[in-house]
Amino acid sequence: MKPIPELLFAEFAAKYCEKQEQTPEGLKDILDGQRQRYNPTGWMMLECQMLDSSRMGSLVILPYGPNNTYKTVPDHPISPRGLASDMSVVVAILPNL
Repeated sequence: MKPIPELLFAEFAAKYCEKQEQTPEGLKDILDGQRQRYNPTGWMMLECQMLDSSRMGSLVILPYGPNNTYKTVPDHPISPRGLASDMSVVVAILPNL
């Protein structure tokens, strides 16, 4: 299994904003809010890779750490929305520096 890349914010934001309707500045504001509320270890970017899903290729960012649903980065597919058609894998990590 290929290791998950750990990116700096600029790389993480560029990868996310390339596919989603978000700007790096807007993403930074969202992550700063999550940093204050949840004190995550970091964030993981998940990509839906279900070939028969309308969400194929969509990205989701979730915090992980002791005060979050995911305590560590999962090493298996998960469904961020709880749907079988939304199984996603972690494609990048942004540490909370």
